[in-house]
Amino acid sequence: MKKKVSFLSPTFNSEAWIVRMLDSIPKEDAHEIVICDDGSTDKTLALLKNYQKHCPKLRILENRKNAGAGHAYNRCLDEATGDYVAIIDSDDYYLPAIREVLAQVDGRYDIYYYNMVTRLGKILEKKSTDDPYRKSGQFKIIRRSFIGDSRFGTQGPVPGDVHFHKLLIDKKPACKYTGIVAYWYNYPREGSETHIYRNRKK
Repeated sequence: MKKKVSFLSPTFNSEAWIVRMLDSIPKEDAHEIVICDDGSTDKTLALLKNYQKHCPKLRILENRKNAGAGHAYNRCLDEATGDYVAIIDSDDYYLPAIREVLAQVDGRYDIYYYNMVTRLGKILEKKSTDDPYRKSGQFKIIRRSFIGDSRFGTQGPVPGDVHFHKLLIDKKPACKYTGIVAYWYNYPREGSETHIYRNRKK
C-alpha cells in the first residue's frame, strides 16, 4: 500500500530557487510539505507565503533568527506527520522520475534510495554494494518511525547530514535501491553547505 510522504526542506535566502523546488514536488503524492525558513533576509519567506495561497499542503515554520541548517532540518523532522519523509534542499529540485520512486514506497523498507544528477551532469549513484556510511546526501526517502530520535548535527567538525546519516545506518535499516535518477543536485555551487564545509577544512 502506498504510504503518506512528508516533503521537508530547510531554507535560508533561497529566493532564486525556492519556487522551482516547490514546483518539483508532486503535490498528488505529498501528504504535506514542511518548510523551515531559517531567518531569511531576502524574499524567500514572502515567496513561501504567496505559494501557500494555492498550495494548502504547504506548512511554513519560521525561525526569527538564523539558527543554522542543522536546526532547520531538525525542526522539519519534529513537525513531520507522514509515514515517510523525503528531504530536499531548497536549491535543488526533483526530476519527474521521483513519481516512479514514490510509487515504490509501500512500507516494506525503512529507506528507499534513488540516484542524483549534479548541475554538471554527473550521475551520483547509491548502490547496495556501496559502503552504507558513504554518500550521506539527499538520496533517500525514510520511514519516519525508523528515524526515532536521530537528528542532524548542529555543531562540531562533521556536517549535519553526515551525522544524521550515520545515526540511521547504525540502526541497520532495510533498504531498497531503486536505481532511478530522480533528484537534481545544485553542486558544485559557491555558498552551498558542502562548499562552506570543504573550504572550512582547507
